[in-house]
Amino acid sequence: MSASVPNPSSPLPRDLFLLPRQNDGFQIPFFLSTEEEAAKVRPPAVVKTLEARLRELSVKQQETLRDFKRLVKSTPWYNENEHDDWMLIRYLIARNFDKKKSFAMIEKSVKWHKEKDVDNWVCDTCLVDPNKHLMQFVGWDLQSRPVCFMTMRWGPERKHPLKHCVSAFNHLVKLMPVGVEQWVCVTDFETFSYVKDNHPRMALSVVSTIQDHFPERLGLMILVNAPRMFAVLWAALSPAIEEKTRAKVLFLYTKSKPKIQTEFANIFPAALAEYLCESYRRSEGNVLPTAPVWYPAQRKE
Repeated sequence: MSASVPNPSSPLPRDLFLLPRQNDGFQIPFFLSTEEEAAKVRPPAVVKTLEARLRELSVKQQETLRDFKRLVKSTPWYNENEHDDWMLIRYLIARNFDKKKSFAMIEKSVKWHKEKDVDNWVCDTCLVDPNKHLMQFVGWDLQSRPVCFMTMRWGPERKHPLKHCVSAFNHLVKLMPVGVEQWVCVTDFETFSYVKDNHPRMALSVVSTIQDHFPERLGLMILVNAPRMFAVLWAALSPAIEEKTRAKVLFLYTKSKPKIQTEFANIFPAALAEYLCESYRRSEGNVLPTAPVWYPAQRKE
């Protein structure tokens, strides 16, 4: 497959696309295809103020936050722009407002980010060939959370997914308006292979990265058409996945209940829900897009 190149006369909104060239299996939703269309679906710059978020905390939690903030500010690695109240709240929630555990967690994460230069990671594999992975931002859900669509059908490279995943996570964070702290991931299991994909080490590396270094960033993980053989991998992964993370996993199907056609309408705006359903239909049929930009059925007529 050769990568498609955006039409120079109608450039894509640069901030919405992780890579300069798109995977051949990815069809650009019309509502992200131009700045004008994207402006219609972008959430407001501020969804919730920090003051409103702080009011949601109990008095005891607010006191813990103040103490935790003083502790973090006393460190040599403290960065006022990075380690703000929003971040500190996430780390506290991840460790049930245990200051000692939260501090150990954030200190470890700061070291990981700095030593590995994680904020500047890019998927070198996909820069050369964007058809190796498909993990793409496709819009915002009804709660203004950025949505990432992942598919195995159009992302055949499975051995080294971590760098691509982290670069995608960083991209999703940049697309969060103020007051939105989580993302949604939707995964397509079409072409899942027991031989290629049932090894827990690869999945654990991604799961542990999310839990350890992107705490409270995952809002919802939707697994669509997970085959029976996936149960083996899920059983192996479950002990290493925190209970609060497991609670964010939703199993849906295209041909049996609970169906994506029903559930997506409760999670996504209508156009995004229709786009995702169409993407699954193409994946099931192993059909590449016939046009670079997707339009809903009524727009095609």
